[in-house]
Amino acid sequence: MSSCRMRPIATALVATIAAVGGSAQATVLTFDGVTNLGFEFGTTYGDRVTSAGPGLGAAGGATPNIVLDFVPTGSGSPFTVYTGGYSGLVSALGHTSFNVPGYVQFTPDAGWDVVLTSFDLGAWSVSSYPNSRIQVVDTGGTVHFDSGVFTFPATTVLSYLPTPIRSSLPLRLVVQDFGDLGLDNVQFSQIPTIPEPGTWAMWLAGAAVLGGLARRRGGAQGPSR
Repeated sequence: MSSCRMRPIATALVATIAAVGGSAQATVLTFDGVTNLGFEFGTTYGDRVTSAGPGLGAAGGATPNIVLDFVPTGSGSPFTVYTGGYSGLVSALGHTSFNVPGYVQFTPDAGWDVVLTSFDLGAWSVSSYPNSRIQVVDTGGTVHFDSGVFTFPATTVLSYLPTPIRSSLPLRLVVQDFGDLGLDNVQFSQIPTIPEPGTWAMWLAGAAVLGGLARRRGGAQGPSR
């Protein structure tokens, strides 16, 4: 068997390995230079982050396969970004009213996963806020993170998560009390979905065929003299 006839199989296997490995792309939402986000939210910021721009950290990158939605569920008015007032956060996603539930949703395209890495929360002014709660849930009903109900301390910035959360389903970062709390420095990334078992089986079968051809080729040459 000539090496040129084996080359297409090897090329296909290399392409499969590349697809399996993939590469992550990360974005940091700083909310700098952004005003209202919510029901009136358009395509000028965040829906799909295709390039650097207002509200994106310098270390961030494009995540064009993740759709962002900002949803205040307890009010008819959108979120508001404040340049001060939420502890030490420079710009933070808050609300004009207190104790407004809402969430930021990260929806990956088919074939992609979203990875939520970290985010910061600060309290408004010098008050402590009881009945605070932060959760990360997916649209399938799985709760990936839950702070439980607690009193958020005044003049404090708390950083989450203990470990990154990866999901092929849409993830929701839920804050039960926007206005009391402000959200900032949200870091997430996109990464190709891990192939289904059938894809791995095809790859392993291809590897076995390639190995068998190599053995046959070696046997056909006979012993060296």
